Amino acid sequence: MSGLGLACLVGLGGAAGTLLRFGVGRWFSSKDKPGFYGTLAVNLAGSLALGLFIGLGLEQRNAAAYAFAGIGFLGGLTTYSTLNVQKATMLRGGAAARRTLIVYLAATYAGGLALTAAGVGLGWLIYH
Repeated sequence: MSGLGLACLVGLGGAAGTLLRFGVGRWFSSKDKPGFYGTLAVNLAGSLALGLFIGLGLEQRNAAAYAFAGIGFLGGLTTYSTLNVQKATMLRGGAAARRTLIVYLAATYAGGLALTAAGVGLGWLIYH
C-alpha cells in the first residue's frame, strides 16, 4: 500500500478513535463521574490494545491494519494532552484533589505499563 493510502487509514482510524473517546467521556460525565475517569479508561484500554497489537506482530504482518488500528484508532482514542490538563487542574485543587491526583497517576502509569505488558504477552501467546 502506498504512503498516501496508509496516511488515509491513519486518518480514518484516528477519526473513529477520537469519536469513541468523546463518547466514553460523555458517558462518564452522564454518570456524574469526574472527567478523568473517561481519560483513564481510554488510556488503559489503549495500552492493552496496543500491547496486544505489538505482541501479535501486527505492524510487520499487516501494515494497513496497524496503520488504521494501532496508529490511527488508538492514537485518536488515547490522550496524553487531556491527561496533562487534568493533572494541572488537580494540582491547583485542594488536598483532596492532590490525593486523587496521586491515585490517578499511579493508576495511569502503573496500570498502563502492566496492561501493555499483558497485551504483548497475550498477543505473543496467540501468535506463537
